[in-house]
Amino acid sequence: MKMLFSATDAAEIRQVRKKLSEAGIRCRLRHNPLAGDVFGVPACPELWVSEDGDIIRALRLVGVERLRQMTAVF
Repeated sequence: MKMLFSATDAAEIRQVRKKLSEAGIRCRLRHNPLAGDVFGVPACPELWVSEDGDIIRALRLVGVERLRQMTAVF
């Protein structure tokens, strides 16, 4: 399992999750309350891709423009 990205906008992360699910990519939305306000940065929901082999496909579906606006971790 790999974290795809974290976003402050919960609606945006749900939209991406739906798009990935429709493409057959299993993913999970996580909230880490322990990460809240670490170094003054609020906790944000995280979208995780379940299968490591799907990460490249997921990145392509998310798109370059959206990724430029997000914190992407892979």
